[in-house]
Amino acid sequence: MGLACEGKEGSVGSSEFERRLIEEMGQISSGLAHDLRSPLQTIQNALFLLERDPENPLFYEMIKLSLRQATDILDNFRDYYRGHQLKPVEASVVKSYEMAAAELQVPENVRVVARVGEPPSFLMDPAKVALVFRKLMQNALDAMPEGGELGVRIRDAGDHVEVQISDTGCGVSEEVRDVIYVPFMSKAKRGRGLGLPAAKRIVEAHGGAISYVTEPGKGTTFTFTLPKGN
Repeated sequence: MGLACEGKEGSVGSSEFERRLIEEMGQISSGLAHDLRSPLQTIQNALFLLERDPENPLFYEMIKLSLRQATDILDNFRDYYRGHQLKPVEASVVKSYEMAAAELQVPENVRVVARVGEPPSFLMDPAKVALVFRKLMQNALDAMPEGGELGVRIRDAGDHVEVQISDTGCGVSEEVRDVIYVPFMSKAKRGRGLGLPAAKRIVEAHGGAISYVTEPGKGTTFTFTLPKGN
């Protein structure tokens, strides 16, 4: 193909890319503003009440919890937009899982069953992969408010490593199945509308893939793969 043709097609492609980028930025900005409004409103209300009752510890706790929620929202935003920026080193997926598990707060009514095996080390960004584990495991915990079983399975699958994270929760509802990886479209609570999109972005930046199967009332299993040839 000649350079003139490449230039013309590139212009159309660039224009389409810019249009999609603007749409995505508008959607994410709207979702971010919506999610931040709740904790900021709570802080404003607590400050108003503190002026009338400065000794009440409840209002200080409201402010601390709301600040933590706002920070989580902004952290998820950062994780999503930096998901493609990798720092690959020779590392083990098991170590990434252990990093994530150490930070995860598992309720007493949830049993964790991990079968991690001993897959070989390969070039990957261990911190980013740990982030994928953390977001998928947190998503599983959110799906089991009444308790259940969180399963983690890591296995060597030839030219790639396969990871499965399962829960025994409510399953993914019909109305969000087609948009589960779209920022702020999954109607996730507590500012986690970017959790699954960020996980997908990181996995795909490694050259891997992510998918899920779900059954209402019985649970969901997310599977992601990472190629060992990076």
